Amino acid sequence: MKKFGMITLSAVIATGLAACGENGEETTEEPANGDAPADTGEDDTEELEDQVNVDDEMDESSDEDENEEDEDADAEEDWYEDLPYDEFELEAEYSHGEYEAEYEYEGGNPEAEIEDTRDGEDIELEGEEALEELSGILPEMDVDENSGDDEVLEAAIDAFNLDEDYSELEVEIEFLDDGETEVEDES
Repeated sequence: MKKFGMITLSAVIATGLAACGENGEETTEEPANGDAPADTGEDDTEELEDQVNVDDEMDESSDEDENEEDEDADAEEDWYEDLPYDEFELEAEYSHGEYEAEYEYEGGNPEAEIEDTRDGEDIELEGEEALEELSGILPEMDVDENSGDDEVLEAAIDAFNLDEDYSELEVEIEFLDDGETEVEDES
């Protein structure tokens, strides 16, 4: 029984090795007398060089990916430095609750707070969570100190994706050049 197991195991291993060697590489068959073939070392050297080159390429690619991720993270973190204002407040009152967003950038330190009580929800975000939420909203608002009241309201409604059935909407913006806009609309 042991001989049968050994023969079967040998056949499985030989078949596996034969199948692995059919990928275009030269295979070396062992002589029938059991002597191992002479190893010239040439194939091994080429194979190692190829493997090292592939590893180097993968490392360079990985480094490039990490640099791109770092740049993306830096760009995401610095979104507030590109805004034309350093203070922003929005209050939208509805019959079913209200939505408030506050943002302030002072001395290189951004702060934010969001409260949403519409539709019976009670959502409060502060600090990093609120800043992350606003990072996709405030940069989309195309307003500056020369924007008219209607432009400011429309930009706020679009950027914050607000329903227009509000009872009152108030937007206050303090621009970097000390200009200030205060817009209020009641329906």
